Amino acid sequence: MTRTLLVLLAASIALPAQARVPKKARRAPVMRAEDDPRKRGRAFPRASITFAAPADLSQSAEGAVAVRVVVKGYAIGALRPGGPVPHAHLIVDNEPAMEIPDANATWMLGGLSPGPHLLRVVLCRPWHEVVKAPRAFAMVRVWMGPRIPGKAGRAAESVTWPQPRKPILTYVLPVGAPSEQLVLARLEENPPDAAADAGQAKPPDPVATPLPGANRPVLDFYLSNAKLGRRGDKVRIVLDRRELPLITDWKPHLLRGARGGAHRISIDLLSRKGVKVNNVVNRSDRLFTVESRQRKGGSRLGDSRLSR
Repeated sequence: MTRTLLVLLAASIALPAQARVPKKARRAPVMRAEDDPRKRGRAFPRASITFAAPADLSQSAEGAVAVRVVVKGYAIGALRPGGPVPHAHLIVDNEPAMEIPDANATWMLGGLSPGPHLLRVVLCRPWHEVVKAPRAFAMVRVWMGPRIPGKAGRAAESVTWPQPRKPILTYVLPVGAPSEQLVLARLEENPPDAAADAGQAKPPDPVATPLPGANRPVLDFYLSNAKLGRRGDKVRIVLDRRELPLITDWKPHLLRGARGGAHRISIDLLSRKGVKVNNVVNRSDRLFTVESRQRKGGSRLGDSRLSR
C-alpha cells in the first residue's frame, strides 16, 4: 500500500504543472461596443451629446470661448493608451471638423472673428463614422464681441445661423484642410503659473486632429429634421464637377471616383420634389487631397489616405 502511494506521488510530481492544475480560462480582450467595427453608426440609439458651454444665443468677449460637452449613452476617449478613440467632431460655422476626444475636459476655441457663429457637435466612431442617433448632434448660436443692434445684426445672424426646426445637413467627411484661423485646445485646470498670475491660464497646446482612418475617402454627414428615402429627402453630391447618384440612405458612402490628388466636393440637401432645402448650412463645399502610395514593384495605386 505504501509503495503504491509512493508511485502515485512520483507520477504526479513528474506531470507538468499545466496537467496537474486546471488552467484558468483566458479572458477575452476587453472591447467596447464603440470600438467594434462590426457595429455600425445606428448601433447606439441612446447616444446623446449636448453643450454645457457655451449657452445657446450667448455672447462672449472677443478672443476664445470655452467649450464643454456632456455625452450620455456613448463612451468617448481611449479605453487604454494607444487604443481606439471614439470622439466628437466640432464644426464651427461650416469649417472643417475638429476633434474633441475627452468629454471631461474644457476646450478653448480661439480664432473666432467678431460677430455671430454657429457651433455644432456630432458623435463619431474611432474611424470618424458619424453616430446616427436622434440625439447624437447638438448646436449652439453665439456672438463674439458686442452684438450689432437692429437690422444689421439680424442680417448677420440670418446668413450664419440656420433655422433650428428646419432640416439641417451637417457635413463631416471628408474633413479637408483645417481652418487656418481656428484653434481648439484643452484648457489646463491647474496651470503651473496659477500662483503667480491667478487670473491668467497658461495657453494650452493645440490638439492635433488625426487623419481619418478609412483607406479611401468616405462621405458622411449628420441629418436633422429630415428623412432620406427614394420618396423622401435626398443628398446631392458633386465631385470634381461630376454629379454622383443621389443619396437616399443615411450611411457612409465611399467616394470611388476620388483617386490620388486634390478634389473638390459639394453637397446639398434636396426635398422629395428635388428642390434645394434652404437653410444656411445645407450647402457645403470642401477641398481634400488623397495621397496615393505605390506598391513595391509596380505603379499601381495602393491604399489612399486623406491629407489635411
